[in-house]
Amino acid sequence: MEFALVATLLLTLLFGVMELGRILFVWNSAQEVTRRAARDAAVWGFDLTAAAQYDAVLHPGAGTGTIAFPGIGEITNGTVAIQFMTGAYGALSPTSAPPVSAALNQSNCALGLSPCVTAVQASLCAPGITPCQPVAYLPIGIFGTGFQLFLPMATVTVPLEGAGAGSG
Repeated sequence: MEFALVATLLLTLLFGVMELGRILFVWNSAQEVTRRAARDAAVWGFDLTAAAQYDAVLHPGAGTGTIAFPGIGEITNGTVAIQFMTGAYGALSPTSAPPVSAALNQSNCALGLSPCVTAVQASLCAPGITPCQPVAYLPIGIFGTGFQLFLPMATVTVPLEGAGAGSG
């Protein structure tokens, strides 16, 4: 009888700690996915955003279909939103369409023309919903069904590098 009471409490604590550790892993992975996507898009340029989305979920190179981050089915290449930003780094605004090439962007930035892309922003967004909304995450384990969390959007903004930002 005593073992049953103690074991119930101990197992509840054990599984609670394991679930908390898994949730922290998921939140940390969300930040890493967006950091990786923003960095890849900033270096690779405008025409390789799909490849940056695939690489962000640890699937190198562009592919077809939806690829999930290992161990976290809610984070996919479709939830990685990449936006190119214009303006001064302190007051960035999204651009509807980036220039067609790095050379044209570099020329636009040097001449003060629009669009002059200066940064890349990556976030985790629920697919098909505008504006960006958090991705729903349903932890398994002791919480059971009906308990739902939302992943952080984990927005990362980095200065543009490979697509010809700036004048030099």
